[in-house]
Amino acid sequence: MTELFASAAGRHLQDAKILLSKNRWDNAIYLAGYVVECAFKFLVEQYFKNDQKAAKKFGHDLKELEGKARERLGILYPILEQQLPVSRIQGTVLGQNHPERRYYQSGYWTEDQANSAVECAEEIYRDIILRLVLNGYISSKDI
Repeated sequence: MTELFASAAGRHLQDAKILLSKNRWDNAIYLAGYVVECAFKFLVEQYFKNDQKAAKKFGHDLKELEGKARERLGILYPILEQQLPVSRIQGTVLGQNHPERRYYQSGYWTEDQANSAVECAEEIYRDIILRLVLNGYISSKDI
């Protein structure tokens, strides 16, 4: 099955917002982390079209995505440096323990942290996925 990272990012964002509205902070943050991961993997796909498995090589570890992938993309496509979501989540809840946080005790995260995480994920989604649609690189059907 082909991975549809742009579509998954949008779906996770929508679900994170629903969970946020239902005071389900822990899972809202968890899904917001996947918005970031999927947006990053979508960028990888766009710039490494000849390597269909490039995005999967990085797994779920955002630190791994930040290290090797960021370095590789930064060298090959310097313009991407500002687009890479990992640099934008450092020091935030989204930069902490993804995806292991799915196993944390319920009530670990606060409402403020959840609001901040979902807001950050939405900004990254808009800046990466929607910008590619608006610039004509991908079709709105892909999201």
